[in-house]
Amino acid sequence: MKTTTRRIPGARSLSTILGLSLAFALACDPDGGPEGALVPRDGPGSGGPWQNTNVIDTAEVDAIDTQGLALDGVTLQNVIVMLSGGPATIDPGSLAVVDGTVRATVGGASVSGKGFTGSVWIFDASGTPLTATLTTVETSDDAGLWDPITPDELLKLDPDRLVYTFTYDIGSGPLATCAEDSAAGARAVLYGDLTVNTLSGDITSRPNTIYFGCISGAVGKAALHGYAPDSPSEPSVSLDMFETAVRAVRADYCGDGTSYTNVGNRLTYKDREGINTHTEASYTTEALWNEGGGARCVNRRRDTGATLLAPLACAGGSVPLCGTEANVSSRWTSGTGELWTKIPPL
Repeated sequence: MKTTTRRIPGARSLSTILGLSLAFALACDPDGGPEGALVPRDGPGSGGPWQNTNVIDTAEVDAIDTQGLALDGVTLQNVIVMLSGGPATIDPGSLAVVDGTVRATVGGASVSGKGFTGSVWIFDASGTPLTATLTTVETSDDAGLWDPITPDELLKLDPDRLVYTFTYDIGSGPLATCAEDSAAGARAVLYGDLTVNTLSGDITSRPNTIYFGCISGAVGKAALHGYAPDSPSEPSVSLDMFETAVRAVRADYCGDGTSYTNVGNRLTYKDREGINTHTEASYTTEALWNEGGGARCVNRRRDTGATLLAPLACAGGSVPLCGTEANVSSRWTSGTGELWTKIPPL
């Protein structure tokens, strides 16, 4: 089963929640519906830390411009932080994310990280107002998302990196902005100065941008598995390698945004950075991955577990078979690929 995830303006879920005639949102449409269709956000991103997802991101708003420009129809109008003297508006143009930590100034004084707990974020989404509250700010370690002692769990989010839980203020009660994940709940990691094309899967630099990477989606889950471009204390990967990791989470072999997996399928990694290594002896090769692209070669489809008998057809060509396990091991030793994934036997 191939799944292409896209985000489009208009989400029936938020229209119902907010009681508005026009929903705002960048909704996740796992069936790849037509542009302009009204579809609800899809369900959870993952059933556990070991497991993958076919969804790129589960946030209703996945990116904002910090300087007040519209980005995909969404404009950040204001951020109000809660200080000892009461609520205060951040200085215009001061909002940023550096190494996963949100920061700004208020009257020239710095506010960062946990100082944003309880802050209120006010958006305009294609003419529809929306208010979100940053309810919790925790370190990955405190949130239980750093466990290098148990490599099978793939809980490799930098222990000093902050994770954030936002909720929409909807009158009848708060609604988490991210879909739930059994490993990370509705938490998200924040990235600075990058954006994600949720149709093609391409990740590029963009100044003055905050990207909300729900851990229930592949953009956040790649960081959970240890592959973040901006880790504060653990090794970071290049932006190209980060894109590759997001594609690997989604089994995007063709490197075009098409996913060949289902939510919850398991995998293990080995990489050139020494972040992960294969821990399951019974698992066999799925694919070798190029940095900044899709798979270099592929042996098995993650959604079905089936062994391929011929190269995988893609829109722009095909991805060759990797060969026997011995051949894959030899190719890896000789320098082929930047990431090596394995999946369970049928």
